[in-house]
Amino acid sequence: MNVIQTALWKLINPIAIVTAHYNENMSGFIASWITQASFVPQLVMVAVNPLHYTYELITNSNAFAINVLRTDQAELVDLFGKSSGRKVEKFATIPYELGRTGSPLLKDCLAFLDCNVAWSKEAGDHVVVIGSIAEAGVMSDGETLQEARSMYTKRASS
Repeated sequence: MNVIQTALWKLINPIAIVTAHYNENMSGFIASWITQASFVPQLVMVAVNPLHYTYELITNSNAFAINVLRTDQAELVDLFGKSSGRKVEKFATIPYELGRTGSPLLKDCLAFLDCNVAWSKEAGDHVVVIGSIAEAGVMSDGETLQEARSMYTKRASS
């Protein structure tokens, strides 16, 4: 691993499920490249792989939600991170409601940000999507699940 990658691993990123809904289709994926982009107006940024089915739903609906996970919700990483929403109904066993933008909000998450797409821009192998926050909420108590390099090394060895 080069020094740049080593330095990037030192960044602390929250783990969240980014969700979208268009027509009768819903999906979500695990995202860790999320940050506040502006105080005024209130904007957030998420980096999305354009190959994800959820990216298609975000593009068509012009909206998405960021569902921040608690440390005790790591099992959702497998559910939303290991299968395609084109093939698996990821919301079959997860309580949710549709937010103001129509995006799924997980009822048991730590917090959510329901966003309209303000703009997006290609950035290497991802697309940076800037969202204008339409609604936000804190759903439960707890600590934010954070990305750690060990999450990837454990998966690679198993």
